[in-house]
Amino acid sequence: MKVIAISDVHTPQYLWMLKKKLETLDNDIDLIIGAGDLIYKGASLAINSLTSTIVEKFNKFVPFFTCFGNEEYFNTEPKLKQLKYPIYLDTDFIKLGKPEWTFFFTRGILAQPTTWQKKHMKDAEGIYERKLSEIRSIIENLKKQTDRIVYISHYAPTYRTLEGENQESLELLGSNKVEKLLLEFDIPLAIHGHSHHSTKPIVSIGKSTIINAAIMVNKAIPTIILKDGVSIEHIS
Repeated sequence: MKVIAISDVHTPQYLWMLKKKLETLDNDIDLIIGAGDLIYKGASLAINSLTSTIVEKFNKFVPFFTCFGNEEYFNTEPKLKQLKYPIYLDTDFIKLGKPEWTFFFTRGILAQPTTWQKKHMKDAEGIYERKLSEIRSIIENLKKQTDRIVYISHYAPTYRTLEGENQESLELLGSNKVEKLLLEFDIPLAIHGHSHHSTKPIVSIGKSTIINAAIMVNKAIPTIILKDGVSIEHIS
């Protein structure tokens, strides 16, 4: 299965960049994974411009699934969940391909809530702690069924793909508590976004490959081959 991963297009802000990088791809893509922030400031209608760009490139509706990012505001989630393309999934999973792979989607967690979240989300720290427990429980159950699991979140599941970011802001971009889960359960592939300044967007940790799919940090859109294992075709 040939997969591409994108995030942080912030349509319409970086749609031009997506168009340019799509030009370098072949048309034999089996699956598109979104890691959030496909739109900007909750403008849900902007997703139509993004999907039109993708359909025009591949001349078909390549299966396209995505998690929510912070720019997909909470109050836009119901509208976005009604879409048939892309399909937004939140703390949910799908099984695709031969051999079959399980793709688990979540917005993810932050080690430290942002100032906005502390102000507008009651018990923001508690929410993230409970979300971490929920993520762990789901991964643990999935692991009993298969070793072929892909973890997709908007927030970074490791700090290692955040090299190039302000070191004082790492806890506002993700959480290394998720990295411990990836290593504990030998998750072969994780995909995230949110980091716009990463200078090392693809790393290997233990048996895990972790990709920051933000459109502005990769020279080429990451292309992943999923068979019995994981291989990366385009590396930044």
